Amino acid sequence: MTLSKSRAYLCTFKRTLTAAALAPLCAAMSTQLQAQGELEEVLITGSYIKSTGTDEASPVEIIDNEYIRNSGAFTVGELTAKLSVNSGSENQADAFTSGEAQGTSNVNLRGLGLSSTLVLVNGRRQTIAATVANDGSVFVDTGTVPLAALERVEILKEGATSAYGSDAVAGVVNYILKKDFEGFEVNAGYQTTAEDSQDTTEASFLAGFGNDNTNFIFAGSIMRQDPLSSADRPETSDNAISTLGRSFILTAPDTVADGDYAGTYAPGENVPDPKCLENGGLLIPQSSGSRCGFAYGPRFNLVNEEERDQLYGSVSHDFGDTLSLIAELGWTKHKVVDNPQSPSYPNLSFPRILPGQAGSVFNEPVVWLGRPLGSDFGSPDSPRENETIRASLAIDGAFNDNWSWNGALTYSESDRDIIQPDQINSRLSAALAGMGGVSGTETFNIFDSSANSQEMIDWLSTNSETNRKADLLVGDFVVTGDLFAMDAGSVGFAAGVQFREESYSEDRNEVATQGIDPDTGAIVPADLIFLGGGFPVDEERSSYAAFAEIQLPLTDSIEVNLAVRYEDLDTESSVDPKAAIRWQATDTLILRASASTAFREPSLVQFNATQTSLQGIQDFNPDGTAKGGAVFVRVNTQGNAELTPEESTNYNFGVIWQPTDDLDMRIDYWRFDYEDVITIESAQGKVINDLNGEDIIRVAGPNSQLAGINVDYINAATVDTDGLDVAVNYVIPTESAGEFGFNLTGTHFLKYEIPDPQGGTQDVAGLFNQDNFARSIPETKLNFSADWNIGNHKAVAIAYWVDSYETTRATPPGESANIDSWTTVDLQYTYNLEFADSAAVFSIGAKNVFDEEPPRVYDSVNFSYDSKHHDPRGRVYYARVKYAF
Repeated sequence: MTLSKSRAYLCTFKRTLTAAALAPLCAAMSTQLQAQGELEEVLITGSYIKSTGTDEASPVEIIDNEYIRNSGAFTVGELTAKLSVNSGSENQADAFTSGEAQGTSNVNLRGLGLSSTLVLVNGRRQTIAATVANDGSVFVDTGTVPLAALERVEILKEGATSAYGSDAVAGVVNYILKKDFEGFEVNAGYQTTAEDSQDTTEASFLAGFGNDNTNFIFAGSIMRQDPLSSADRPETSDNAISTLGRSFILTAPDTVADGDYAGTYAPGENVPDPKCLENGGLLIPQSSGSRCGFAYGPRFNLVNEEERDQLYGSVSHDFGDTLSLIAELGWTKHKVVDNPQSPSYPNLSFPRILPGQAGSVFNEPVVWLGRPLGSDFGSPDSPRENETIRASLAIDGAFNDNWSWNGALTYSESDRDIIQPDQINSRLSAALAGMGGVSGTETFNIFDSSANSQEMIDWLSTNSETNRKADLLVGDFVVTGDLFAMDAGSVGFAAGVQFREESYSEDRNEVATQGIDPDTGAIVPADLIFLGGGFPVDEERSSYAAFAEIQLPLTDSIEVNLAVRYEDLDTESSVDPKAAIRWQATDTLILRASASTAFREPSLVQFNATQTSLQGIQDFNPDGTAKGGAVFVRVNTQGNAELTPEESTNYNFGVIWQPTDDLDMRIDYWRFDYEDVITIESAQGKVINDLNGEDIIRVAGPNSQLAGINVDYINAATVDTDGLDVAVNYVIPTESAGEFGFNLTGTHFLKYEIPDPQGGTQDVAGLFNQDNFARSIPETKLNFSADWNIGNHKAVAIAYWVDSYETTRATPPGESANIDSWTTVDLQYTYNLEFADSAAVFSIGAKNVFDEEPPRVYDSVNFSYDSKHHDPRGRVYYARVKYAF
């Protein structure tokens, strides 16, 4: 009997999250294939030399197609979010901490940053998404990977610059799409939350056909997702309150004889809108008087309304025994349809309103603390739309039986439109002075919102519109074969060259475009009351690389892999080596170790772009006490042409023990010494370090209100982190009760040290890290799965555990600095129904079956949970059906 190539390949990758269930089958198949001389050599992510080994010198984790189905994931982001090695990625809507990047998903290996994980599709580079995270990171949008055609995910958990070049500092995530599928299958799925009925529906198809020489694959999918408002989970946004609703500060003693504002007031007293509660606001006591606050949190979504459409196709053709071709084309269109915002942002110029202006009822000047449109107005939407294409052409050839070559050309492009509502600053100033509206004679009344016409509101309001584009062209050529034979086997060798051309551009509408003062050369902000806008950007660059790799079987039990890569960049060059060793100490014990260097070139965004994000910042009094509550202010970021590449030295030491074919265990110690890490300066940290520093923007007047912060991209010294990865796979076959499989994977940080403001270092593992450039880092994350197969039935349980961690924010009474550990359990039942020439698979399941709420996080004016580690949806039910013929 001849076993198929696909089954042999499956066994080559026995170390998967669900590998325990496959171990006996793989062992039997491997023995049979070896006896027949048919054990196929394949490429494993991280090396260009083909191998038949299942336990390489480098730590590679494989998520196979079985686990993808067992997970019940409706998106690639949902699939990768629960990887234990992934820490601090953005895979959920969060308008406060990842506002512009909503609708995208990404991976963050080891918590070393979104930009430090290289994402590949079928081993080829993909363009970065045309967007930027709040911390300035660029990343590949994994949401563009077609889940309907996804075969497996290979994760290399160490630096891989020697193989792949820039960006592979923390490791590589390689999404492998199907290429040998034959037949036709359709899938449909429906998912809903147990509360509030937030629904997601999906449908997809996968078709493959061909002959002995040619194979075609086509896949397509649609996904429609309903929104979930934070108002339906009030505990998630109860701290998202602004003191800037509609209030005024008296500059002198005053008495108002009658009307809603009637009363006697002292200098410096805060006076709230008399209809504050009636209009949906809330009163916030101050040292003198009170303010009308604005609870904006319930207006924002925990899950946005989204639409995603995808198409993917490939064709492969064998021209003969020594030449073949594969061409791929992928397209994704993704819309964030709603994304509601506050009715308007606060006016951070805090203007002085004179008697008689803007509807003032006071006899003395007052300072306006508020926003043009408050809690008595509806929420405008801030949609995002992204279109991504990817095309690749690869040719495989052979010089002879021993030497082969591969050449490929891959192009990918991301085009993203972002709309953000605001008000026009110059028009607001004119309207406050009675020179507003189309006629130039109208007044905008900030004391009584009911006095303003819709025409006036429309005249003041606008949208900041931004289009960002990123594209990447990559050419690869690799030659591989055996150099010569040693006593223990052949010496494998690979060498190749690569070139990359990338470009990045930003275009903004006129109102969102910054200018330059011709007299001083200073930046002139966009004519908006809150958003800062930016400059147009249109930049491109290229790089070239050459690399080589050799695999030496020193003895029957010791194998060494050496690699080196030279990369020539526009501004720098880099040489990065790697050495790895694998020792088969006994029949059941393998020891492995590797060391390498890696680097990441600053992105075109970090070199050139000017951007503005909105961040909740806590201000302080000179004595160090908090000044009111945190407020959202502009954080203006400027590109830095002086940035240098990030560099790292990486180590991995591993032990693999497989006492039986049914059990294998592995533990790896890893370490990254990361230098010149590129990040945006912490805006909150700058306020803490110097309340009146040159980059702290304040408005003169009562209490010196914080209006904005200027930050730069910087090379932020070092990150030294190390930890442990563990994996255990165990299978229990029985004659009558089916087969039981168990798997555990986990990652534990021993430390994550970064510089502190005093010139020393601080260990931020186990902290929320709101005041530095690191993201939240729980020390330990675990993923446990168990499955039972018997006949046509299958049951799966997956448990996900996130360790507790802490925030260093000063917490008010009733709040805790501790962020509790979080455990969720997912269950799935699957029934396979087979017909004569077709089959149907029915699955039902529940995610977070015990309805565990996300741990509470005191993050001041942001959401009260950590969107980078926890899911706010609660229990989710789903059902799926697949029909194949």
